[in-house]
Amino acid sequence: MQFLRQIYYLFRRGFRQSVRPYFALLPEYLMPIMFFVINSAGFQRAVDIPGFTADTYLAFYAPVALFTAIYFSTGSTGIEVAADLTTGYMDRLFVSPIYRSAILIGKLLAMGVRAASQCLLMLGLVMLFGAPFAVGWAGLPILLLLALIFGMGWAGLGLCISLFTKNPRVVQSGFVFFMPFTLITTAQLPLELLTGWYKTVVLINPITYILEGFRSLMLRGFEWDVLIMAFTIAILFSFVTLSLSAVAFRRLSR
Repeated sequence: MQFLRQIYYLFRRGFRQSVRPYFALLPEYLMPIMFFVINSAGFQRAVDIPGFTADTYLAFYAPVALFTAIYFSTGSTGIEVAADLTTGYMDRLFVSPIYRSAILIGKLLAMGVRAASQCLLMLGLVMLFGAPFAVGWAGLPILLLLALIFGMGWAGLGLCISLFTKNPRVVQSGFVFFMPFTLITTAQLPLELLTGWYKTVVLINPITYILEGFRSLMLRGFEWDVLIMAFTIAILFSFVTLSLSAVAFRRLSR
């Protein structure tokens, strides 16, 4: 019971830390919507390409807005933890009578819930623009669960860099190297229309399968093979990043 109570308080603190100051949330909503509106208008003629898998480019690109919202909402995790390290807050946690694992779990759960809530809000916004949601309310828990799992994994990536380097600037710069992985996916065109080395990289990029899971729920309905693959990749990705974070955290807390 004490362990769960500690997780709860650290979760609450981590969630509040991630949304404050409130005006800092504006880019996390404006950037995905801006890309969504611009790309939907600029690439509409792409639907005329034989083999394109959506009636409108707006519908095809809408799942990318959900992913981008998760990317921005959890990308600050490493910076927040690095700030806790440099200000001495983490040191105070280490000397307090608290389970060390509760510190890590509370933070990651906060970011997972943050990712799911950001995804839900972004879904509502893109639907206002006319984006479909094929599975309806019955599929909403599946969408949010996928966002939560992947959001924790993506947060774990920044957390790992932060715990190893203890430097906010390094964490911020490090995410520049991961930006191509968010772009070399099926964000712009269906997999069937891609060729060459680009298609090969897209196929081995884990983000592709998360994006296709979102796209399946929004455009085509319950495609269980696509969804099982998306959840499998999300769980494996999260397992890897969170395991590395746990190793770095144990080194730091000794």
